[in-house]
Formats: sequence, C-alpha cells, structure tokens
Amino acid sequence: MIFDLFHSISDPKVGGRQLGAAESFRAFFEQVELAEALGFDTVWCAESHFSSETQKSTSVATIPEFYGEVGLNCDSFQLFHAIQARTKRIHIGTAIHNIVGGSGGPIASADRVNFLRYCNANLWANPRHLRIGVAAGRFPYQNTPFGIVPRDAGEAKVWNLVKRYVFLEALEIFLRLTNGETLSSKAVTQYFISEDEARAGLKGQIPEGAGFPYYVKPRWDFESLTLVPSLEKTAPFTTVLGSSDPEALKLARKFSDVDLFNLSFTPPEQIEKLHAQLSAMSPTWNRARLPRTVLVFIDRDRKKARELANFVLDAYIEAMKGTAQVPDKAVLMERALIGDAAEVRDQLHPDNPRRFDPNDRLMLWFEFNQLDHAQITNQMRYFWKEVGEKLA
Repeated sequence: MIFDLFHSISDPKVGGRQLGAAESFRAFFEQVELAEALGFDTVWCAESHFSSETQKSTSVATIPEFYGEVGLNCDSFQLFHAIQARTKRIHIGTAIHNIVGGSGGPIASADRVNFLRYCNANLWANPRHLRIGVAAGRFPYQNTPFGIVPRDAGEAKVWNLVKRYVFLEALEIFLRLTNGETLSSKAVTQYFISEDEARAGLKGQIPEGAGFPYYVKPRWDFESLTLVPSLEKTAPFTTVLGSSDPEALKLARKFSDVDLFNLSFTPPEQIEKLHAQLSAMSPTWNRARLPRTVLVFIDRDRKKARELANFVLDAYIEAMKGTAQVPDKAVLMERALIGDAAEVRDQLHPDNPRRFDPNDRLMLWFEFNQLDHAQITNQMRYFWKEVGEKLA
C-alpha cells in the first residue's frame, strides 16, 4: 500500500479561530518535511483561487456558509519550487490544478507545466515525479473572471450542458500541448449537443428557440503554438484526471495514458468497476494509478479519535451547507479512517467494508478542517509508526 499526504493548504475559521496565511504555510511546510522524513511517497497540494470570503457577496457565491479561506495556494508551480528546496525525496502533485479558468486556461497551464518539467529535469538538484492533477475548477467564482460564462443568449439557454464541453476542449488543448505537439484551435475537436442530450441533461426542459444539433463554439481561438523549452531531458511525469465524466476519461486517454483521481466518499463497488474499466483500457494499469483521498482521524485514545471526527465533520458540513458536493456525515464517517492504530489497520484490511486493497495509493488527509499543528503532526507520526510501517 502506498501512502501519500494530501494537504488542503486552507485557512478555515474553526471555533471562531483562524491561523492566517503565514502560520498556515508554516504548518504546511513542516508537515511536508515530516511526511518525507516518515516515508510518505507524494505530497498532493490542493489549489484554489480568490477569496472565499469575498465570493459570498457576488452573484456566483457557491459556499456562503464557509468562514475563512477555503484555499491559499493559487499557484502550485511556484509552491513546488519551495517544496523541492526544503526536501530531497518526496514526490509532488496537484490535487487539483484548474485548467479551465483559475490559472488562465489550458494554454497558460500547459505552458507553465512544460517549464516546470524542464526545471525538474534540468535545474532541480533532486528531480521528483511530478503528478499533475487537472480538472475544471471546483467553484464557478474561480472561473467566471476568465470569461467562463455564456457568451450569448443561445449559449445561456444550454449553459449547464456547454460547461461540460468547455472542460473537454480545455483538456484536449492542455494534453496535446504538454505532449509537445504544434497545435492550433482548428485542430481541436468540435462539439455538438443533440436534442436527446439536451432533453436528458436539462430534464426535458428544452429552451424555446434552441436549435439542435447545437454547435458549441470553441472557447479558445489560436493559431499554431509549440511550447518551449523542448524536453530533451525528462523526469517522471504523470497527468491525473480529476473528473468523473466518462467522456473526459475517453478523450484524455486518446492523448495520454492518464491516471485518475477518486474521492474518499466514492462507494467501494464504484472503485472496483473503475479499476476493471481502466484495466481493459490500458495493459499497464495498476491500482496505484487511481489515488484516493482518505480522511484520517487517529489517536491512541479511540474515544478522542471519534470525538475529533465528529467535531471536524460537523463543522465542515455546516460550512459547506448549500453546496451539492458534500455527502451525508454517515457516508463520510464510514469511508474515513477513525480510531486507534489497531482500528485503522483493521479498516485498511481488504475484508473490511471500506474495501481497500494492499496495492492502493491513498492520499491521507490529516489536517482536514483542523488548526492544531502539533495535533496533526502527532497523528501523522502515530499513523506512520503503527500503521504505515506495517502496511507500506
């Protein structure tokens, strides 16, 4: 079993208290350094854009009940340079980098990833495996400033369907440019929405005057581009898709042998179906290529571990109230690792209902909605000594 560290790099307000950016980053770097010393394989860095406090007052407010900042890392690639300067071995990944808006779109993202790969292979003293997770961005307020909005009345009518194709277009551009292709927008796949798709996606509410098939106008219009510098010398690099859309997976695998993310609350049977599907797609597929976030609440005192889990999850669910992205507390609890080391080892056993596998890659999330740095590092040490060393 491969154990990674996932870090939200957030600054939530919990119990009326907030750390602030400087203290949040100090704790993050110390936890990364500890993860390397203990033996974790990869640190996965969450990415976010713009103040989640400010978004409450806008027309695209998505998390009105969240207090504090949902994420402080707005530039993973600058952050990676800081991580590699403080460490020698641990690999680095994004979970997840927004290639639609947030960072400027797929061309800007591909350009920066290409240069990061060059730096990793040619300039860093200790090259790492870069695992670049890509997605469409979690919240609309992080994309709308970049023009990811309906461009006319017709597009507004089917916007909930168009958004899907915005990501597919961005994904293709990103992958083909990072592959080293010379690419223009004329060579990128064009999309159409059929009437049947519209009826299914809009629950039968076909907008008046909408004509089908509806042509989805390209979002990015550009002449031929090639990224520089060229990558004559390379270091390990993987693109990890952060989407549950089967069309996104199909498209991505047309251009790259991508890995795939899964969230901690994904049902075990769905995980197994994905592995079967991906094994059929790729002869090199293995379970470690589907990294899974897993919440961890571990303490030598089982009661304290459960109290912490209940407190943290209650606070988080309240903060995310109104979004469609948070499952019930019972689901979160039954998918998380909660208890002392013996209980956690049992929860990681293949016979447990959580159905982990000895060959899984788990992105362990210790600091989830917590502020106590000492408590978090104690959990990390205890986990590694009593669980990680026995199962890794």
